[in-house]
Amino acid sequence: MAKTVTFKPEELFARSYADRLILSQLTQIEAAIKLSELADRLSNSGMGLSAVRSLLASNPDKFIFHERRWVPTARIEGQGRPFSEAARLLLERFGGPMPVEEVALELSRARGESFEKLVGMLLPYLHKDPQFVVSPKGNVMLADWGFVANDESIERAYLLNGVTEEDVEPAEKKLAKIDFRQPGAVAEALKIAAPISLKALGAVAWKQLSPQTPQSILLYNASKIVGEAIDMENYVFGADGIVYPLDEAKKWVSMALKVADKIAPTIEVEDIAPIDVKSDDVTKMIKKINASADSVTATKLLEEFYEITPSNKTFPDDLANLKDALTADKAIWWVGADRFRKPDSAPDFIYSIPDPFQYVQTDNLNEEGDLVDVELTDDGLSSSLRKLLQHPLATDVLDEDPGLQPKSSGNETRLVLKSIHRELGTFPMCQFPQGWIDAMPNIQELIFIDPNGRELQVWANNQARLLFNLIDWWYEQAIESGSVFILTKTAKPNVFEFAWEDQTDPLLYISSQRMEQLREIQAGIEGKSTLDLLVEVMGHWPKGADFLTLLAEVNVVRRTTRRLLASLLSSYQCFYQRSGSPVWHFDSKKIDLGFDKAKKKFIKKD
Repeated sequence: MAKTVTFKPEELFARSYADRLILSQLTQIEAAIKLSELADRLSNSGMGLSAVRSLLASNPDKFIFHERRWVPTARIEGQGRPFSEAARLLLERFGGPMPVEEVALELSRARGESFEKLVGMLLPYLHKDPQFVVSPKGNVMLADWGFVANDESIERAYLLNGVTEEDVEPAEKKLAKIDFRQPGAVAEALKIAAPISLKALGAVAWKQLSPQTPQSILLYNASKIVGEAIDMENYVFGADGIVYPLDEAKKWVSMALKVADKIAPTIEVEDIAPIDVKSDDVTKMIKKINASADSVTATKLLEEFYEITPSNKTFPDDLANLKDALTADKAIWWVGADRFRKPDSAPDFIYSIPDPFQYVQTDNLNEEGDLVDVELTDDGLSSSLRKLLQHPLATDVLDEDPGLQPKSSGNETRLVLKSIHRELGTFPMCQFPQGWIDAMPNIQELIFIDPNGRELQVWANNQARLLFNLIDWWYEQAIESGSVFILTKTAKPNVFEFAWEDQTDPLLYISSQRMEQLREIQAGIEGKSTLDLLVEVMGHWPKGADFLTLLAEVNVVRRTTRRLLASLLSSYQCFYQRSGSPVWHFDSKKIDLGFDKAKKKFIKKD
């Protein structure tokens, strides 16, 4: 029995579409005895056995476990009902148009009559019954889903169909140039206006084809107009009564899978002993893994070989047993969490830190023969800068203290993209909370999923402290420095939901115009000290700038450690902070004062 889970409206909408896909397959195969067979039929949609099991077990209005197999609830509830009522119930539970053959199949099972007999009589019957609309291609829907009217006044037609002028007017404006008398008018209307309410589309066509003048000929035919709309191959009817482009359905399935993951822990499946992983099964799994171009999860293997999903009470032990068996075999490669791949199948560039991340060591000397760019110990730094050195946004690859990573912040973390990582398609692990990515193994495959359901394979190198293979998504983001994204853990290990935030980070954001200015400075860095570059950068900030802002900008010009920048600000007398202010200022009149000699005792020794 499924426990109660609260869903958001958009989640209910998405799962209604996934439920419809499952119901269609159940109709075609009559019943699901082995869920793996049903899952195989749905694999092209992205649904696996675990999702199918969760969805089946959590919606008794649509699915019922009857005589040891899953069947549509409407089939059982339709038994003994009048013909029209059984058909209405079937479509209502299905939640969308059905091919007349599938309607006949379900009714024949509910009524115990032959399919051949029913399919012959069904179409004429449905055409006569005002509860139904039959499309030109033989798809059946409830008349209530569309707009059905004849010679009523506009006010009464709207009332009977449950629409208002506010619902219809926007569609009317979009479709003003459509002549619904012409062939292909509905297809053209959807091309212009989808997503569009099926009722609103019908209302616009009705007003045009059946005008209110007494002498007019009433040409509106709901079966033709509304029927053509549901027949269109590149569109899909949603549970909210709106016709969407078919591409939208991918988002619905993606959200439905998240719903299924949320439900899975609440589904109670029989408690049996954990599986004993046989060597023959391991051999077959290894063969499957090595034959795949992508990674294969142990969770998926449990589904395929044993029909075990996270709903099973023994799942944690089953997964641990299978992972132990697979990781012990060197014929495959464990890439973190429950993922396995063919050995050495990762791109070569993930194994080392790219050269642009190396920090530049300068040897410029002042008039006294001392180095210009020197780092100070903590005692020589401004007290505010000592704290900022530990800020996650101050750290970067080759310039971090792993023990100072931020503490875990639950299932969601906010991350900021810097310019150099955007250019190289990487991201520093120093921004992640402790424990967000497992310490072992060293190389791991992560999966990011964006709001549109797109997946990105990301590689984590724990030794290099970098994520790789993000360049495609980074270059879709026009902002070069300061873009903010959110990663959210999912129920699947090493799988994260990814979403850009609308707002940039105020301290790390660099505009396109400013980036051009910084690149001009970069073009002339030959022979200059980092101090010289900092002076040029600060010339842009007459009212002062935050340490993190200066660090981001200087690093566009030259790779510079956080400690070196903090040391320059703390030791050269031309830089200062006002009392109580977090920003740093530059006084060009004091540049000749040079290095504060009182700070010499704090210079770090090699």
